[in-house]
Amino acid sequence: MEAPDYRTVPAALRAEEETLACDLEQARRWYRAYSEDDLVWVSEQSPGWVKMFAVSGLSPWRALPSLPQPGGRAYHLSYYAGEITEPIYFNGDEWEDTVPDDHWDRPRQEGADLVGSPVIAQEMNFYLAALAYTTGRFIDNTWFTTPGLLCRIPKGTWPR
Repeated sequence: MEAPDYRTVPAALRAEEETLACDLEQARRWYRAYSEDDLVWVSEQSPGWVKMFAVSGLSPWRALPSLPQPGGRAYHLSYYAGEITEPIYFNGDEWEDTVPDDHWDRPRQEGADLVGSPVIAQEMNFYLAALAYTTGRFIDNTWFTTPGLLCRIPKGTWPR
């Protein structure tokens, strides 16, 4: 999502005030199956863009409408139980089920949908390439060690 600073996101998520500064690899250690609380990790994707991962609990889907900056853009991509959901897109005014076609042009031209095996890897590579062309940052080794914040969203904060 577009945001001037990833440190503004925990407040929009209504996370507890105490957050843990860590990278994504460290945040993943906090995973708990069937967690009552949602644990979300946020970090800078590139200047002006924030990435967010659900570490435990349910996806912060219910919180999405409160996250984008006014006039900003946001993308939601989900992988669960071996399936990738079609990304949804916030266009600056509202969430839409379809991402504009021009976001797919460059990844198709570059063959991003042909990289990976099995097919699910090709699909994920394609979506991540489209997001990378938009945000200006691809996944590399340093992507996982980017500093961020692990946030706990207490049970009942967002309706289930």
